[in-house]
Amino acid sequence: MIVQRASERAAVPWRNGLGVQYEIACDGSLPDDWNWRLSTADITQDVPFSSFPGVIREFCVADGNGVVLNINGVDHRCESRSITTFLGDDVVFANLIDGPMRALNLMLRDGMTARPLQIARVGQHVVRCQVIVAIMGSASVEVANQVVELGLLDAIINREGIDAVVHVGEVAAL
Repeated sequence: MIVQRASERAAVPWRNGLGVQYEIACDGSLPDDWNWRLSTADITQDVPFSSFPGVIREFCVADGNGVVLNINGVDHRCESRSITTFLGDDVVFANLIDGPMRALNLMLRDGMTARPLQIARVGQHVVRCQVIVAIMGSASVEVANQVVELGLLDAIINREGIDAVVHVGEVAAL
């Protein structure tokens, strides 16, 4: 089990150069040899998303007031804890709702069978997850009879899969 602090992740420019992301985990190597990858992104202005043909994307509002994602001309309001799924080659433009926000992004190659992101709150269990990320603030999570304290966007990673109980806060799990 690895506890990865958000503050230790390196900023990487988006493919289109208009934002930054912070890689949490992937099942291969970057930039392109992967089947799934999980990262966070800071969205500080209204901005178009990068195109990722052949990829399914799950977008989770992890901090802040969210955005309205215009996906192929249709608005989708994305607020705290919401998860929005779209195709990587969809035309997506993010309009901030009220100030900057941070997102958790799961990308899956077409044809991959992976569990979708799930949100767990106080008292809820997550089962056989490879990654757990604190969203909307800090969290306290029990894993293998050990309580792990996570700050916002900190992660617990275990490729073999872990079971956990959320004691404080909220997490997104994959």
